[in-house]
Amino acid sequence: MIGEHAFCPTSGASLSQEIHYDEHGRSERAPRSDELTPTDALETPLTTGERRSSKRALSTYFQRCHRRHAESPRDELVDGDERAVDETATEDEIDSEDEDRPDLYRHATLALTRLKRAATGRQERDVIVWYALRERLARDGFDVAWMTAHVEPRCPDCGSQLVYVSGPNRPIGRCPTSCTGDRHDRLRAIRTTVTALFERTYSDATLEADALTLL
Repeated sequence: MIGEHAFCPTSGASLSQEIHYDEHGRSERAPRSDELTPTDALETPLTTGERRSSKRALSTYFQRCHRRHAESPRDELVDGDERAVDETATEDEIDSEDEDRPDLYRHATLALTRLKRAATGRQERDVIVWYALRERLARDGFDVAWMTAHVEPRCPDCGSQLVYVSGPNRPIGRCPTSCTGDRHDRLRAIRTTVTALFERTYSDATLEADALTLL
């Protein structure tokens, strides 16, 4: 991924806050080692993330985000997101979630393998795979609402951050540069691509594009 949620596209390692500049003045950041990427990060080049990452990188990012969701107190959540922590959860419920973690990770790895294998063209982008993964895991009975806080919809054509306006039923996302010369809803385009990937991967499943929640 790129932008706020960028990570190493090869290993999935998180990126340092320190910015380096190459000979052309382009900013780059160094991958950091942690328990999920203890040594690999030291062998990967500087990066600002990519729109397409390896299956391994996405799997690592998924696990890191899930652990953050499970362990962070409310006041440490990114952008004040309140969906990630249930303050009413009992100790038994928390213990149960910890016990379910290996099962969740197995399901996520299997789903990522299938999604990455089926994806073509724009379907291969991290944002698309991430939303399709969220839909698959939700259908498998996992609580994955937290995944929405760890991805940013961007213009499918130029990759710019979207600007939002109110629509009749939900927000409309527009490219700030109007890169294709129109004012079409880019969120709608993203939902359509996610739906196509999901149904391509799971031929016996159907998914309505308008049923997807991107924000």
